[in-house]
Amino acid sequence: MCDSRWQRSVLYPAVVWALAACAGANTPPPEHAFQRVVVYTAREWPSTAPVSDRAKRLSGVPVSDVVELAPDRYRMSLQCPDADACRAAMARIAADKTFAKGVDAEGRVQIPAKPTRDASR
Repeated sequence: MCDSRWQRSVLYPAVVWALAACAGANTPPPEHAFQRVVVYTAREWPSTAPVSDRAKRLSGVPVSDVVELAPDRYRMSLQCPDADACRAAMARIAADKTFAKGVDAEGRVQIPAKPTRDASR
């Protein structure tokens, strides 16, 4: 390993300073809090648009990122000002039994699938 006087006196302190600056940098919080939920619907829906509209109307908060997991199961994000508002929005959706059989908060983070060995080259 080459460890010259220049590296010890100039390079190493610069690297340490840069790493310390990055560690101290704060990432700003998201503009709006959100809660990812899974809604189990009472019937099958033809597409995600009517599910999104109905969930938005029932919850009273903006709904985004609606994905169909199964014909009667949808994942979506509720855009709420805080955690209590998200819990209340989930309860309002669950209260309409003609629309939803249940609503579950999804706390897991989805990790993207690993590319195949050939695709990564």
